[in-house]
Amino acid sequence: MLGSASPAFAGTDGAARAAAVVEKATGTGDLARSAQAHGSAAQATTSTAAGKVTVTAPRASTGEVTATAADGTSLGLQMAKAKGVTGVKAGAGTVVYSDVAKSTDLAVQPTTDGGARTLVTLKKAAAPTEQRFTLTLPEGARVVPDAGGGYHVVKPAGQGVSMTVGAIEAPWAKDANGKPVATSYKLDGNQLVQQVETNKDTAFPVVADPKITWGNVTGTAYFTKGEAKSIAIYGATAALSVGLLPPPLNVLYRVNAAMVTAKAVEANSDGYCLKIKFAAGIFVPGVYSGGCN
Repeated sequence: MLGSASPAFAGTDGAARAAAVVEKATGTGDLARSAQAHGSAAQATTSTAAGKVTVTAPRASTGEVTATAADGTSLGLQMAKAKGVTGVKAGAGTVVYSDVAKSTDLAVQPTTDGGARTLVTLKKAAAPTEQRFTLTLPEGARVVPDAGGGYHVVKPAGQGVSMTVGAIEAPWAKDANGKPVATSYKLDGNQLVQQVETNKDTAFPVVADPKITWGNVTGTAYFTKGEAKSIAIYGATAALSVGLLPPPLNVLYRVNAAMVTAKAVEANSDGYCLKIKFAAGIFVPGVYSGGCN
């Protein structure tokens, strides 16, 4: 339930200044064209390889930023314990929420790849350097660490296989001079926690960005520990019905069955799970442990 929202800025000049700070850090070339919709500050629908995705920036900072796929499923991100502030669209399309926490602004940018940047601006050294965002996942979905500091959001596709259908991209942060600021994620229950490592040499304001995408199959399949064991014992094509895998994984899996079996043997021996990265001309079996079950 949304709390009451206070005015975001004393005037449009404040919104423009806040948007300019954010857009200096992000650029504007990939911002999706958005319009106000019922109950939201802005909404943008973009076409992706996996279909249309609609990104919604909430009316107030206490609401949830959502990316919704054509099938109605969505991924949501909400800043925890934010003060209720009404969003104002400014600049090239950035929605800004002023002073949602001590010396901290929040901003949302729908992007042309069907994603949503949820940006935090640390305006002064007094701003908290840990930000928490509550994740809302569809039923059956789970979060698996990727290799770059972000996370894949995966959903079951049957036979102990989960397909990547969304992502939380690796975090980044920049200071007022455009210099990178060290930052990292961790998961705490259903919350994504971003830590920004400022110091006495940091030039404020600092902009930091969790970005989500949804409804896009990114070319990574995750197998359960039980399925990896079955493949290790019985072989790749005997352990599961290859024809039931989603294309093009089904064809690539059959052609590269020996590689899959060898990697499954390794995963099973070390107590890990099996994953496969695939795309046109790419087929790379590997192992993973975070989120392995």
